[in-house]
Amino acid sequence: MSLRRRLLLFGLLAVLAAGATALDLVMFYPRRPNPGRGAMHRVEIQKGIGPKGLAGLLAKEEIISSPGRFALWLRVKGALSRIRAGTFELSDRMTPEEVVGCLSGRGIDKGVKVVFPEGTTLSEMADALKAAGIAAADGFLAAATDASLVREFKAPGPTFEGYLFPDTYYFEPETPPRDVIEKMYQTFRAHLETLGIPKSPGLGELVTLASIVQAETGLPDEMPVVAGVYSNRLESPDYPSRRLQADPTVSYGCEPYVTPRAPSCETFKGVLGRRQLDDPENPYNTYQHPGLPPGPISAPGAAALAAAHQPAAVPFLYFVASPKNDGSHVFSVTLEEHQKAVEAYRNRRRTALPRS
Repeated sequence: MSLRRRLLLFGLLAVLAAGATALDLVMFYPRRPNPGRGAMHRVEIQKGIGPKGLAGLLAKEEIISSPGRFALWLRVKGALSRIRAGTFELSDRMTPEEVVGCLSGRGIDKGVKVVFPEGTTLSEMADALKAAGIAAADGFLAAATDASLVREFKAPGPTFEGYLFPDTYYFEPETPPRDVIEKMYQTFRAHLETLGIPKSPGLGELVTLASIVQAETGLPDEMPVVAGVYSNRLESPDYPSRRLQADPTVSYGCEPYVTPRAPSCETFKGVLGRRQLDDPENPYNTYQHPGLPPGPISAPGAAALAAAHQPAAVPFLYFVASPKNDGSHVFSVTLEEHQKAVEAYRNRRRTALPRS
């Protein structure tokens, strides 16, 4: 092949490559999701930021993977003029178009702040939303327990209990309950991806276990051990009853939106007694019913979800609050060891009580 033909061929290939790159930049790149883990990132956009600065900021937060291409696309698209200053929450699985769409709207600092601690129930969320002026408590509860909405969002449980991630959120006043639920449920889904928890048929059981772990301990280091204890109670031949005997599940069974309504709940005032523990009509009574309860009892945080996903391989079948009264627990293999630990806890409680 002559030199002239080679040069013409190379020129043609260069034109074709440039055309393919331009086509990808305009047609395909804007709709291609970033290969992230589904985590949410909070970014602050300063007024007057340029394409290169914005692309660098987003790349640092792992929201985009190619800052040079993103900056070039911003210039070609002319999208920079649409982006506002403010604080925004972005997923690292967004497409460039979705990123610009979010940055063109209102930032989260424009809404009303509401905080849902780990272990918050739907009724507590409803009260917090009402207090913040974001949504009516009864409207939120009705939506959060609406079976048709649960099916529409493909949540694994009978209600949204356990599937609205506990976190800090910003909402506009009088936000429709459906919009509140959608944002919190999507945040839950994003955290599942971050933790590597698959959306398998067993997800409901995992979240239920995580909610019980969350209710039993606030110490992240203990959570895998507590999850291991309950896993042993469910599976070990040394614990044939399979009854979890978890007090928080019994209390949850008396929430007003739990059906059927157990007779013992009519007199429940927040402190469990023999009547509540012995009532088989409470579907969440794990003293009376073997296995996991019908669904989660609260909104577990990331540490509890991770613990339920990977319980610690421990020999323990029992645990009780530590006499040190520091939130920790004493774990036991046998019932005899457990009874001694319970007695030690009671003795410490008795000596700590003020004398009359």
